[in-house]
Amino acid sequence: MRRAWPVEYFENFYDWVPHRAHGEMQSNSAITRDERTLLLEVSSILDEACDATPGNINAYELIATGWPSRIQPVATKALNLMRKRGRLSEEEEEDPRSA
Repeated sequence: MRRAWPVEYFENFYDWVPHRAHGEMQSNSAITRDERTLLLEVSSILDEACDATPGNINAYELIATGWPSRIQPVATKALNLMRKRGRLSEEEEEDPRSA
């Protein structure tokens, strides 16, 4: 949060999942169905936080709202699931059976 500041905090995620995706996230063969489901949960809570956050707020003010603490458990759940499978290699093709 303190590294990215509020606008980048939200926009870094929205580069991959559009604001208010409502299940309409673009197809991405690099993520599993379960990962997609959890990413949409993260998207939903981030959308709420983004919509409730004034555009001129700084990182410390956003932290004080409590939104990062509410987002963290949802985001951690998604991250932990994605880490189970690991990162894709840029050098080799992934075995399709792992998805």
